[in-house]
Amino acid sequence: MRSAVSGKCVRFELSNECAKGDVYIGALSAAKCDKEGNFVGECKTVTVNSQKSLCLKKGEVALSDEIPLRIEAGEYFCISAYVEKGALRSGNLIDNATLLTVKGDVASVSQIQNQRRKRDKVREVASSLLKMYFHKPIPLFQSVEVLNETNSKSIVVYGDSISQQGYWTNAFADRIYEAYPGRYSVINKSIMGTRLLRDFSTRFFCKGLFGKSGLNRLERDILNYHNVEYVIIALGTNDFLQPGTIQAPKSEKSSAEDFVNGMITIADKLKERGIKLIVFNILNFGESIDSRPEKEALVTQTNKLLFENREHFYAFYDQAGLVVNPEKPTCSKKEYLGGDNVHPNRLGGKLVADNIDLTWFT
Repeated sequence: MRSAVSGKCVRFELSNECAKGDVYIGALSAAKCDKEGNFVGECKTVTVNSQKSLCLKKGEVALSDEIPLRIEAGEYFCISAYVEKGALRSGNLIDNATLLTVKGDVASVSQIQNQRRKRDKVREVASSLLKMYFHKPIPLFQSVEVLNETNSKSIVVYGDSISQQGYWTNAFADRIYEAYPGRYSVINKSIMGTRLLRDFSTRFFCKGLFGKSGLNRLERDILNYHNVEYVIIALGTNDFLQPGTIQAPKSEKSSAEDFVNGMITIADKLKERGIKLIVFNILNFGESIDSRPEKEALVTQTNKLLFENREHFYAFYDQAGLVVNPEKPTCSKKEYLGGDNVHPNRLGGKLVADNIDLTWFT
């Protein structure tokens, strides 16, 4: 991965939170590397509670000891983990790090040639069938921290799959780095299918895949990190699109008033911690196969209420207006959307990122 900030040490958090069994880790290491992941410096042995190997119990999260590894902003570094035994069900699904997998213990090998797995093929087939991009998961790792000496701050992106897929978030992170080199790290804590007001529906066949609600994961995914100065919330699509589909029953339909009150509740909680909240409104999804006129009307009403209550937020961003189809006001322009007519494509993501006002972060 590429570091956005400079620091003298790194540490990381390992997660077995969503597991069905224990995971045994035989070795861990870290090193500076090039863009392809090849070591360019000394390989450091990593310990957890001073131990070189560990058993990560079902549901457990563990923080590594600090690793002395001086990194400058813009440099790459890598972490290797040899998993001896256990199914990896926890971690991250982000697109700003590269995952290399190989059989056996190669935690200290300076050059690793990735070996494709069956699940890579499954992921590619799912992307093709569902007409949306699924990235390669980064298992086991919940977060990676660079302990900096320059008082760098963090910007947390708190969204759903539209943010998680990385099309606008990665382009935004690049803009932030160019405008304020070494000053900010953009942390993407988005979860596909997640909603602002409700946890995953127990009636959905994948159940926990969509994770907890935005209201219920503030502590873990925002307040858990040091020096967070800004939070960008881009939630809402699933609150209104999911009900009445295989993903959630109609009874879980949200009202515009409840949604906006939820946003204000989060804004107030963050304000107490000195964190500034930037709210994105909801992209129009009128061309989606799951869309209905009543859902589109709720999104229109919600976006209007968010705008009218924008004084509760540090900033408000009208991404819906940026890509709206003027001939079909409840739809976004198809040129900016992927095959499912919900998720922005790379062009749409860049448009959203390029129009974020960077003076908010001065």
